[in-house]
Amino acid sequence: MKQKLIITCLIWLLFSFGAYSQDTTFAGKAVAALKSFLSNYPAEKAYLHFDKPYYAAGDTLYFKAYVTMGQRHEPSQISGILHVDLINTQNKIDQSLLLDVTGGIGKGDFALPDSLPKGIYRVRAYTDWMRNNGETGFFYKAIAVGSLLDNKVSESADRNQQQISGKPEIQFLPEGGRLVSGIKSKIAFKAIGSNGLGIAAKGKITDDTGKTITSFTSAHLGMGWFYLQPEEGKCYSASLTFGDGTQNTINLPDAEKFGVTLTANNDSIQKTSVVITANNGAYVQNKGKDYSLLIYSGGVATTVTTPLDSPVIKFDIAKHRLHTGVATLTLFSPGGEPLSERLFFVQNYDEIRLAVNSDKATYVAREKVIVKINAKSRADSLIAGNFSVSVTDESKVPVDENAENSILSNLLLTSDLKGNIEQPNYYFTNITDEKLKELDLVMLTHGYRQFEWKQLLNNGYPPVTWQPETGLEISGIAKTKDGKPLAKGLVSLMSSNGHSFLSEQTDNNGNFRFKNLAFGDTTNFILQAATAKGNNSTQLTYTTKPAPPVLTDNRQMVQDNNEPMSLYLKNTEKQQEQLNMQGLGKGTMLNEVKIKARKSDPSVTSIRYGFPDYVLHGKEIGPGSQLAFKLMGRIPGVLIMIVPGSGSHYTAVLGKNISVGVPMKIIVDEREMRADFDLNSLSASRIDKIESITGGVGVLLITTKYGLQPEDIISTGFLAIKANGLYKAREFYSPKYESTISSKFADLRITIFWKPEVITDKYGNASFEYFNADGKGDYRVVVEGIDDKGNLGRQVYRYKVQ
Repeated sequence: MKQKLIITCLIWLLFSFGAYSQDTTFAGKAVAALKSFLSNYPAEKAYLHFDKPYYAAGDTLYFKAYVTMGQRHEPSQISGILHVDLINTQNKIDQSLLLDVTGGIGKGDFALPDSLPKGIYRVRAYTDWMRNNGETGFFYKAIAVGSLLDNKVSESADRNQQQISGKPEIQFLPEGGRLVSGIKSKIAFKAIGSNGLGIAAKGKITDDTGKTITSFTSAHLGMGWFYLQPEEGKCYSASLTFGDGTQNTINLPDAEKFGVTLTANNDSIQKTSVVITANNGAYVQNKGKDYSLLIYSGGVATTVTTPLDSPVIKFDIAKHRLHTGVATLTLFSPGGEPLSERLFFVQNYDEIRLAVNSDKATYVAREKVIVKINAKSRADSLIAGNFSVSVTDESKVPVDENAENSILSNLLLTSDLKGNIEQPNYYFTNITDEKLKELDLVMLTHGYRQFEWKQLLNNGYPPVTWQPETGLEISGIAKTKDGKPLAKGLVSLMSSNGHSFLSEQTDNNGNFRFKNLAFGDTTNFILQAATAKGNNSTQLTYTTKPAPPVLTDNRQMVQDNNEPMSLYLKNTEKQQEQLNMQGLGKGTMLNEVKIKARKSDPSVTSIRYGFPDYVLHGKEIGPGSQLAFKLMGRIPGVLIMIVPGSGSHYTAVLGKNISVGVPMKIIVDEREMRADFDLNSLSASRIDKIESITGGVGVLLITTKYGLQPEDIISTGFLAIKANGLYKAREFYSPKYESTISSKFADLRITIFWKPEVITDKYGNASFEYFNADGKGDYRVVVEGIDDKGNLGRQVYRYKVQ
């Protein structure tokens, strides 16, 4: 008992004063390695708060972006740009946005086309800095989209709504990662059904003689646990019956002959009780040797080193010094080998306490609502924070609160764990002792994703390939007329309207970079280069943004929500009817019609020159590095030939005979090319479509997939470019009514109010106002946000409309 008290007090002091800063023991070196890693590779995370949980084609999807850094989730000061992608049912990017992030805060939206096929879509958000560590900090959210059109989605495209072939599966996971002969251990398990979601399971454990050792039953979402003390030389198996009636037999992991285990009891709010146990063989071999336990929480690590002077060592960790969220215990051998790791969740109730109140408890339709919020810390200190607010008519968009992805469940739980966490918000609403035990099952069945000790201790840091984006950048290469790098030349950047002008000197290799720019989405610029003597007979190459990260097929499984979606679509249909009556709609929604003839699909640019006679899409052209050769004989009425006098440059001409061919204008991504432009400077693989207009002088319109790339085009003297800039979010429309008397047109809004930025003052107060729609029932107010210290807050409030 005396030893236990001493170690407990020691842990308190270590977390208080950050001991081991100059410790030369292995434990001290481990802490130093972790500290260096966190300093040099501060983690970023992204979280998006949406205005509602699901949508219909034709809706606008509004969101607020929170980008945090470090393990305490302070608003990020690392990145200034967030990339947000809308990924379709075919696992391809439909839309991409660049968002300005200031102090970790940004906002955006996606307008969903009326023709969007129904299915499960995903939204992905990331910064360039996150890309150094794979997808560890990426935000993903699966979103159901319904449609009034009778559009059918292929089975492969809508995998999230289909059953995955195969039988249910189960994993058995010993606490701490290992089974050791002679030591009684907790074994957690997780059963997953054919739809990728947790499924009930029960069974019994038998040894290799057929003797029944114990039985088990899942407790929550397919997860459960049982105890087993393996005997040396024996093997064990589990006879299973799943909730769907499927039966199976699975072998348990083999037990080690010699070993040490790590267990933790996390049932108490105040402390975590830790037990280190060595079986007889391991104790005899390592008696008196030092074992180290590293405790990591909220970006702070400390260690306890203890000699193995007993087969069983017990001590407690006081949680009030730890940070809310996922914490880790790692046991190291005397030689510095990580032996066991145990995750546990700390719930210190240190999130922002939000009080949300409306001026009335009950309203009528179209009545004005005034909502006030007050934010306080755990210590009742008033908090100035940045919040987002969504108000929805819950009768039209019912919500499964357990399955929601909230700012708390995301930043504190799911972003730190591997695998899909079902019903993540379940663990953050109406917290009970039983829920905390179920949350511990999540800790036992999901691995930590932030770092791996073996890699860390060997200085195996990820390479820094991606630098933080603090602003937009326009860069490229300038060369002399004869193709040599333009060293110490002058490159100018001008807006196409001539309102802005910047200059940068090239380096010895001709590279130039205009950094920390801010401009709107799709902006036209002109680049011009000159030698030190003012000669502008130079070649310019524009380097555009690299391709987005490869999309992995990690689509989350979601539960069937046909009933609420059907209700949502009925209201959407009524909204469409109302808009049509007012002359504001988009016409009658028609069922899908299959057209056998070739669709012209004219671009906006083609309207200036006339509608195309022929359209050739990128998938028809096929891959290749030289476009001209791929186009020969492919476009009716167009010949591909060498530009006279150029030697090897290929262009397009009208006609069937070279001798009478008329040169065509070539337009690439809305920019007219020079007469000596070479079609082979474009890669066939990058073409989205080519439109030919053979009337008049003749025009060849070329649209690339990602904008011009470094190898796409070289221009002499000056270069007109089109750069993707920062997206400006749409303002949410909230009507104002002078009276509550309904008009002949109904207000059928589902999202009643959306405000991405509500900032509390130094007294923790803020307010906002809006008008109700005509819908009656419960209106749901969701407030989420963060303060400058990384404290998180969320509150759900309801009122009635009669």
